[in-house]
Amino acid sequence: MNEKINGKTVLITGASSGIGYELAQQLAPKDCRLILVARRKELLGQLVDSLPGGGKKHRYYQCDVSDQNAVEMICRDILNSGIGIDILILNAGVSSGYKPPDLDIENIRLQFEVNFWGVLHFIKYLLPPMIERNEGLVAATGSPAGYRGMPKSAPYSASKAALARFMESLRIDFWKTDVHFTLITPGFVKSPMTDSNDFYMPFLMPVEKAAKIIIKGLEKKKLEICFPWRLCCIAKVARILPPRFYAWIMQNRRK
Repeated sequence: MNEKINGKTVLITGASSGIGYELAQQLAPKDCRLILVARRKELLGQLVDSLPGGGKKHRYYQCDVSDQNAVEMICRDILNSGIGIDILILNAGVSSGYKPPDLDIENIRLQFEVNFWGVLHFIKYLLPPMIERNEGLVAATGSPAGYRGMPKSAPYSASKAALARFMESLRIDFWKTDVHFTLITPGFVKSPMTDSNDFYMPFLMPVEKAAKIIIKGLEKKKLEICFPWRLCCIAKVARILPPRFYAWIMQNRRK
């Protein structure tokens, strides 16, 4: 299954930097109409002004995706404007770290609110029109950390695992329709988020290359867009390792 993304209307969250920003840069020349969402309004405005068509063609909204009321207002504005979303790229995410044994509940809640609920908020309001048209693509950004527990990443791993299972279940529920669900599973991509990491990041990839892989995967309506392939292979093999052996291997990571 392969369908060019040219001319589609695409909503991207987390669009002010990193993967979301680069996706906007690469989709706009494909004649896509973009609806960009992020917390940093000034950066969004600058991005839209730099794209072909500028503000006359594209829209942007300042929003914290963890705020359901704010997301609802944005979605209602989009729908009331008669805009039909072809593709949702729900990319906003956070990783604020975790230092065991300190269970910082607020930190854990924050990561779930953005990484999991921030995706569901948009799906709640923008999936029904896709179902009604029997057409659309919902893509959410997960992580290889969602495959198995990672050291010093309990909240992040758990939030991404929840997201992966949610997307998988939706895919099953809508399998016989033309509404498709894609999980984007990037490894380490050069971005402001990874710039704050103080540990070794294997197979670190330029954001430009990552965006190209994602767009190609969306055009093919892949069930999962996982990259780089070497890290994906390692992560997927890790899923079948016995729990005791896996814990023994991982115990000395990220010290």
